[in-house]
Amino acid sequence: MSRHLEVDHQFVEVLPAVLEPGLVYISGTHNIAAHLCCCGCDEEIVTPLGKAGWTLHYDGQVTLSPSIGNGALACRSHYIIRDSQIRWLSEMTEKQHARAHARDHAAVQELHAMRGPRLAQALRAIFNWLR
Repeated sequence: MSRHLEVDHQFVEVLPAVLEPGLVYISGTHNIAAHLCCCGCDEEIVTPLGKAGWTLHYDGQVTLSPSIGNGALACRSHYIIRDSQIRWLSEMTEKQHARAHARDHAAVQELHAMRGPRLAQALRAIFNWLR
């Protein structure tokens, strides 16, 4: 396994069946970015983009935040992709992984809670308009 120090990017509608090392695939259609783990272990990393996921900044180069922490994988890699460069961090511990997982779960729950009332209100407005 050899660690990558930088990545390139490709905009896609749908992720390809086989991802290439050192390439971040960005799908605006599905609001995801995906790549093979930068440590070289060939594990597929999919990062949802948006309020309950990662933020993608693109200005010719790719920045994903927050960090990519692969605490659930055997490699336990942890890195930041900023301006298409990989900044390596110390391996993710079980405790860090558990905290990140809990934070992500809470963010998703909060997003669903916010959408529920808005969706119900929008549906009521549509049904009232149709009458």
